Amino acid sequence: MKEKDQLQLLIEETGCEQAEAEIALSLSDKNIEKAIYTIGLLLKFITVFKIKLIFPKENIYGLIHIAVNMKTYEILRFSMIFSHNPAIYEIAANVDWFSFEKAIFSARLDSGAMENYTQKIEENLKLYTQQSIKETSVISKEEISTIIKTFFHPIIIKMETVNEELNLTQFKKLPDYNTKQNEISFAGYNLGSVKLDVKILEDSNGKPAEKITESDTVLSLITDKRDIAHYLAHLTGGRKNGIMIPLPAMVKKIYSKNNDFEIHLHYAPSITGLTKIKSGIKLKVLETKSQLWWKK
Repeated sequence: MKEKDQLQLLIEETGCEQAEAEIALSLSDKNIEKAIYTIGLLLKFITVFKIKLIFPKENIYGLIHIAVNMKTYEILRFSMIFSHNPAIYEIAANVDWFSFEKAIFSARLDSGAMENYTQKIEENLKLYTQQSIKETSVISKEEISTIIKTFFHPIIIKMETVNEELNLTQFKKLPDYNTKQNEISFAGYNLGSVKLDVKILEDSNGKPAEKITESDTVLSLITDKRDIAHYLAHLTGGRKNGIMIPLPAMVKKIYSKNNDFEIHLHYAPSITGLTKIKSGIKLKVLETKSQLWWKK
């Protein structure tokens, strides 16, 4: 591939500028894959704003998560929750972006969550914030706080806003919860593990259910209808353009009873899939260990 084409591909893949692409290619000895990885590590152009707010007179508590591309001023992620449960305000805003966003979707499942109110406001607030960001010269946590307060005016709001700068690699990679110790837990919630309803795709030439073993990698589909399932599916690559798509998962545990098998799949350290399979059904199994599935 010509250097000109490499530069164009690198710019399209990472959103970097030409000068940055030239530096990355130089550092990577013209290797495009290494250059993409280098850009992902070096450039911190994503800022996440983690917001906690209270409407004192209304006794409403809220969390808002906004991720912004600081080069294009585009909102990459936007999620929020309003609730009558004051426990959600106990979440620390200085936790990592994934923990904060995950807490929002878990809180949306709580009985105190104001689901209709949240859905009514969410899209309007996102559009208003996006327009306001486009019109500002500097995106700071103070400016984001002003935007939120202006949207809700004249309602009195108590707010806390924390920002976190990320490079592309940090933003696209799920944090490793086996090594990190900042799992969130607070009154009424346990965010250490999320179980999703899933199914394993069948294959007439595949492996019988009774011969599936732990550590096999199977092709699965997330079928869970909850909000948090849609969010996690998007995050793990199981949702594209609003549609659930198959994704590989490793078999973590298998329980058998009569002719039924309960299979637990591993998606990430905090995300598990659960499905039940009848004996005799042949399943789509991807090769593991000897040959990585993405190289097939």
